[in-house]
Amino acid sequence: MQPIDYNNRVTLLQNELKNRKLDSFLVTNETNVTYLSGFYGHDSLLLLTKNRKFFITDSRYIEEAHDTLTGFDIKLVKHSTYKTIEVLIKKNRLKRIGFESMNLPYEAVVRLKNLIGPKLVPIKDLIEDLRSVKDDVELRLIKASIRLTKGVLDRILNFVKPGQSEYFLSRKIECEFIRENARTAFEPIVASGKNSSKPHARSSYAKISNNSFVMIDIGCNLNGYNSDLTRMIIIGEIKNKFKKMYDTVRRAQERAINKIRQGVRASDVDCAARNYIQSQGFGKYFGHSVGHGVGMDVHEGPSISKMSETILRIGMIFTVEPAIYIPKFGGVRIEDMVRVTERGCEILTR
Repeated sequence: MQPIDYNNRVTLLQNELKNRKLDSFLVTNETNVTYLSGFYGHDSLLLLTKNRKFFITDSRYIEEAHDTLTGFDIKLVKHSTYKTIEVLIKKNRLKRIGFESMNLPYEAVVRLKNLIGPKLVPIKDLIEDLRSVKDDVELRLIKASIRLTKGVLDRILNFVKPGQSEYFLSRKIECEFIRENARTAFEPIVASGKNSSKPHARSSYAKISNNSFVMIDIGCNLNGYNSDLTRMIIIGEIKNKFKKMYDTVRRAQERAINKIRQGVRASDVDCAARNYIQSQGFGKYFGHSVGHGVGMDVHEGPSISKMSETILRIGMIFTVEPAIYIPKFGGVRIEDMVRVTERGCEILTR
């Protein structure tokens, strides 16, 4: 498989610094550090200028950094991370330093300002916006994660039967991913009957009963990229109320997917599903957004919500997961991952 071009990612960010009239950018979000460098350790950060890139870490990760990174000027923190940043800023005569305002704690910002003066510029979602559009290498990695997840789900279906507990199925999913040299992207959701009315239900020791339904929300992290899908498993005969819920959610998802193409507002995709659920009398039972981006994080940009200002671009990958949750009865969620293409939309998890 073609390797990830980390240099190109850094170059795109450096070009954005010029557009924003920033001398440098401090990257503290762990996933963003990995996205730009390929380093998977902890307690590390990047200081990127218009033409240089510094990787800062302590003695626990310095050897791994030297073994992993190419093209970075690696700096060892000997006493204080703040002091190391201060020295680099002064040595390189940096005047305006952007930082990740959604990630750097308030106390850290105050301490940095005390060291280097009022040069810090809060920037929101700069790298996250770059990450929201996936290149061909990322697409292949995500598709590999999806293939593995679908394979595990197929095997798990053999164990979904009356008398089996939600907890057993959830742990079984985790074990299956481990056997495949992967890990779960999140704690698997296995919720049967009334428990499925909770969108993020915790799997209990409750036993699956006959003539009922089971919600399974499953995903894995493989080679640094995630997958996420939800299916409803039907056991025996089901009440007409559930059938109407399922059919409503399925049709709502179809309407949302049919809306997807480049240039469309993410909020319009959300509304396509939400308005249909509302028209069928279930509006008050659907509270969360219709979807979220999936990549290095299982929840990332773009947000497919009624409040989103995002305009869809080719290469964006996200979930489409309308749902209905009726307390004390149960819930229905159907979740697929899709990609925005030149022609509209590709369903990755059909």
